[in-house]
Amino acid sequence: MNKRNWLVLLLVGVFAITSLNSCKKDEEGTDTTDNGPTEWTRSSVFTGDPRSNAATFTLDKVAYLVGGYIKTGNTLNDNYAFNGTEWTQKADFTGSARHSAVGFAVDGKGYVGLGYDGEKALKDFYQYDPTANTWTKKADFPGEARFGAVAFTIGDNAYVGLGATPTDKTFSDFYRYNPKTDSWTAITTKFTYKKAYAFAFVINNVAYVGGGTSNNAYPEEFFSFDGTEWKKLGDLKTDDIDVRRANASAFAIGSNGYVVSGRSASGVVTSVWKYTPSDDSWTSKHQALSIAREKAIGFAIDGKGYVATGISASTYLDDNWQFVPVR
Repeated sequence: MNKRNWLVLLLVGVFAITSLNSCKKDEEGTDTTDNGPTEWTRSSVFTGDPRSNAATFTLDKVAYLVGGYIKTGNTLNDNYAFNGTEWTQKADFTGSARHSAVGFAVDGKGYVGLGYDGEKALKDFYQYDPTANTWTKKADFPGEARFGAVAFTIGDNAYVGLGATPTDKTFSDFYRYNPKTDSWTAITTKFTYKKAYAFAFVINNVAYVGGGTSNNAYPEEFFSFDGTEWKKLGDLKTDDIDVRRANASAFAIGSNGYVVSGRSASGVVTSVWKYTPSDDSWTSKHQALSIAREKAIGFAIDGKGYVATGISASTYLDDNWQFVPVR
């Protein structure tokens, strides 16, 4: 065989190896081959109707799931508690039935508000007392009525912002809620996008906010907020990563935040991204969730993450998955 043919064969071989290696990465830069230890296991199945767009908050190592949207097109006002072992139905939410609401916990009480009732966006808020198993109406959200907002707690205050209206108007505003005075205060933000269906998690009393959708696009900006100052962090999309997500589940375990599944620019995905604040970095070496979904709830109890309910294509889900990071 002459030198020319040998050169051709060599180039073909190099191309084949390169192509094979590239197939091991998906569009997000994550490994699609999963040979590591198991991190996701089935937990106690949710006992209510399969649903998407429920609200959630966590109090004293108990997570609550409130309302949502079911296959028949109905919105719900039911309330379930999960203690890491079993689900228990609690007192129904006393506001109107809704989906795409937000939930947060502060000062020993849970709160649920905003959302969509099937006809209009809402701005009311209600407080849940886990000891009395009762709901109490609280001060309305002062901004424009909306759904698909994001909420989190830092110290003695809660924060609610972003979201959308039925006319696809989106927001970049945020408000602080003081439970002691039952009052809201507008705060300044630094977002360059208005957006809805973002994700948020809190690590060491600092909130991290990103993702969502804006004018049919997926914003790359990512911020931290310590209750006083917003700080712009590294983008969610670079040459090596793409953590842009809408309707994703998120939670924090220890010193890391996790963003699970949700809708990306390429569709609904199963990937798990871990964020490390100490070096502002994202990694994706975790086992993927077995069923791609969006509009699920995510929470953490006792160092374990959970993702429950949601929608996969046209299927509404009632499964519940436990995540223990071991990689």
